[in-house]
Amino acid sequence: MRLNIPFKIMNIYSTIWMRAKARVIVKGLDDLPPRARGEKRVYLLLNHSTTYDVVALMHVSKEPFAIMMDKGAFTFPIIRHILRGAGFIPLDKDDSKTAVDACAKALDDGRPLLISLHEGDSTLGDWGKPRTGGIRLAHLAGAKLYPIFLKVEDDRIRRLSFKGVNGTEYPYTTFKNTFYFIEFLKPVDLSALPGEPGYEEYFEVAKALDTKAGEVESRYETFLADNRERFAPLRRRGGSRYRVAW
Repeated sequence: MRLNIPFKIMNIYSTIWMRAKARVIVKGLDDLPPRARGEKRVYLLLNHSTTYDVVALMHVSKEPFAIMMDKGAFTFPIIRHILRGAGFIPLDKDDSKTAVDACAKALDDGRPLLISLHEGDSTLGDWGKPRTGGIRLAHLAGAKLYPIFLKVEDDRIRRLSFKGVNGTEYPYTTFKNTFYFIEFLKPVDLSALPGEPGYEEYFEVAKALDTKAGEVESRYETFLADNRERFAPLRRRGGSRYRVAW
């Protein structure tokens, strides 16, 4: 595979940052077999724990992936070139077709695609109904669909903001000294969908995955609450030694 220098730069930065901020625990790799030659994969992010989720995903990545994200990150002159070079796809909500077409091309080119089930950051209170785009892309491309769940300890999340060049305040969330869980769930079987499904059929799959996300969230909350005293003295740094071949 040809070296993707922008992706490598972001991977190194992400690893340095994550090692200082969190202990990363990767689960469910047994449900993630090596990708066969020519196999297409879509990874559906069931939730957003913080604005820095993509940094955590870059940290554990063994190889490049494509990911669709809000165009706001592409407004910074130098950063936008690195993001595009790394394979990140900007989403303009007024022209989503351009982003969707770019995602489809990434799959055709053999790149794993990461895309969110929801729009926005749940920790900012911006959490609408689940979207069908990732499911639709996987189905139409004949790709395998792998859900991913992300979890940060709630009391380790920091809510901050920065002022853009236009003077607008932009809120964001980050974290410090936390466990960061990345769990790969069992792949979703899309074979039951009809040959030409409509929005409602895709939305039923999205709703089921949204429900699954709530169940996994409850499981983590119970686990962390039950082990609060045991985990309290542990040092939550170092990142992860695991690397994911998407």
